[in-house]
Amino acid sequence: MEKKYFLFIPLFFLLFSFFFPIKGGSDRHFVQESDFPRVENPVSRTSYSLPQPAGMVMTCQTSKDGFSAAGFLDGTLIVDGKPLENRTQGKYKTVYAVAASDDGEYMAVIAGLYPRILYVYQKRQDGWNFSHRVNLSDDVRRTPFLAFSGNILLFEDEAGISVLNMTTFSRFSMAFGGTLKDVYFDPEQEYVWVVSGDGTGEHIYMFLYNGNLVASALYDGRTDLKTLHVVEQ
Repeated sequence: MEKKYFLFIPLFFLLFSFFFPIKGGSDRHFVQESDFPRVENPVSRTSYSLPQPAGMVMTCQTSKDGFSAAGFLDGTLIVDGKPLENRTQGKYKTVYAVAASDDGEYMAVIAGLYPRILYVYQKRQDGWNFSHRVNLSDDVRRTPFLAFSGNILLFEDEAGISVLNMTTFSRFSMAFGGTLKDVYFDPEQEYVWVVSGDGTGEHIYMFLYNGNLVASALYDGRTDLKTLHVVEQ
């Protein structure tokens, strides 16, 4: 009787450890699928995970219409789940910003430091082909503004914001003083509201897509840029 009872004890702990595994050990955090940033796929309305290898720091990401892209501190660029060559040849290869056009035909990436470069890629059947580059200033030490509006690419540069026409690759500049605070653009009316700040306060500027300044004024810091409208004089 005592021998049977003795054999029952290790059997009990074996079953207990199977159904209730004991967690312990190192406090280090390993990135698993549940730790990936969750994003919404507007096509299927289902969530999916952007791949993020363990130990890597994500610096930027974007997703739309089944497209996903993420940039990392070490210069890794992952597009649609696959690594894409980072063309930066500078001292630092960090990916600072990534954006895709609404039709999914173009993708823009700002990466590197010394030099910092804007790269434009075009979608092909076999992947993404490099099509254009713009050298940028190294003065911007934060996530720069980068967005598509139809066939127009808007990006932050040393002068302010530049407009790059993806059809003709002609470039226009929107120059303003101070540090960029906020941006809102309207593809239908083709204008851009820019808020910048300096020692005297915040200012708001209205530009057309061709770079022409239409109006400027002090900004109260409260008005939602989306509620501002163009009034014909």
